[in-house]
Amino acid sequence: MLDKKITKTIYGAVLAALMLTVGGCSVPAGSVSETAQETKEDFGIKTAGVYDSEDAAVVVKKNAEEGTIQLQNIATAKRYTLNYDGTTRVFDKNDVALSMQQIKEGSVVTVRFYKADKSLSYIKENADALSLGELSNYELDLQNGKITVGGNTYVLSSNVVVISDGRETEPWELNALDVISVWGYQDRIYGIHVEKGHGYLRLQNEDYFVNGWIDIGDKVIRKIEEDMLLVVPEGTFNAMVSNKGSSAMQEITFARNEEMLWDLGSVEITVVQTGKIIFTLTPATARMAIDGREVDTSKPVELEYGLHSMRIVAEGYDTVAQYIKVAEPSANISVELEKSSEPESSEQTSEPDKKTQEDEPEETPVNKKYALNVTENEDAKDDDREETEKESEERSSEVSSDVLSATEKYKVYIDAPEDVEAYLDGSYIGITPVNFPKRAGNYVVTLRKAGYQTRSYTLQIDSEKKDVNYSFTELVETEE
Repeated sequence: MLDKKITKTIYGAVLAALMLTVGGCSVPAGSVSETAQETKEDFGIKTAGVYDSEDAAVVVKKNAEEGTIQLQNIATAKRYTLNYDGTTRVFDKNDVALSMQQIKEGSVVTVRFYKADKSLSYIKENADALSLGELSNYELDLQNGKITVGGNTYVLSSNVVVISDGRETEPWELNALDVISVWGYQDRIYGIHVEKGHGYLRLQNEDYFVNGWIDIGDKVIRKIEEDMLLVVPEGTFNAMVSNKGSSAMQEITFARNEEMLWDLGSVEITVVQTGKIIFTLTPATARMAIDGREVDTSKPVELEYGLHSMRIVAEGYDTVAQYIKVAEPSANISVELEKSSEPESSEQTSEPDKKTQEDEPEETPVNKKYALNVTENEDAKDDDREETEKESEERSSEVSSDVLSATEKYKVYIDAPEDVEAYLDGSYIGITPVNFPKRAGNYVVTLRKAGYQTRSYTLQIDSEKKDVNYSFTELVETEE
């Protein structure tokens, strides 16, 4: 009789212990029973589901080989590292089981862990967190610490975690070409993961195409100059160079943070061709300039194959300033201007060819481009083109002089790292330390040195009447 009583008591104790172990995941943080904790401490047994702390955090780094995950607390920005193994339970925000590999660095998660041995019991994509994935159309305002997506503006946390290719980086290393995912709470962003980054393109033997144009998959459009280093989007794109009606094209794959060399001395160049375009403008009073020269749209406009800048103005309407690509013998194109709440001055509408640098189309990225079809060259075309280029150079010289006289007192200095090549929006400006005239706006500074990883930084220069100094981290040596 006594034996039976003892047996029942033992079974009851074992059953209670099992129930505690199985139900451990529902115990509030900080209230795990002493029995479960004593079992871990006394016997070194890892009990699945046991935890004494719960946290909302950003994933900073994972190490699959060591079985560790680094996290940053949302509220305090404190960082800590936890251990995980096969007993760690992993879920998405809908409670669907995941592998640890599927949890993205930069994402906001809920974690439950045991402080004594820093073991991670549970990790889940935070269901209450803001999550915006695969963003390509966004505006990053680093000067004011904001990001705008689809008309909604969010504040970047002062401790925002930015991850690119498994490496933690700074917000100003983001480029407008990057595709990103962001996480946060309400209107504040705590984590950013770069889904597709950017690489670099250098042209070799580019003499024939200097002063022409380069187009990288409609993402990057730039006038070609000597010794350029362009920031380009990660991925595979058709790259086209053109000048005076001749062009060449090649499919190129760009890798993140890597430099690609395109030798234009070995490309097949097409013969000079032109096309005729019939423009229909609304309103009819609109006037158009191509490559800085006003054209008569009452008859077909003949243009050489390749890229051209187009600017259309009309009093009481918003100005259109875009690029057009001529690639076929003929085309029809209609442009309807939108009415403006603030009409342009009569001087602007009457002289579309006399424009300031701010009126030029955006080069990177291109918001809109008219693809055209366009016929064969006439002898008079070459003379007209020479005259157009001459006038364009004169206007460019006038604009440059005005800018220099207004800003020559103030400079932007790149102080560190030293002895590296510096490029401003793709144009070479010298070996650091180096400086350039200060002018308010967004710029991309690229730093390069043989044997080191190239890095680029997005700068937002203010209009204050004082010099600005920047010092960046040392470049990292490339692996041999």
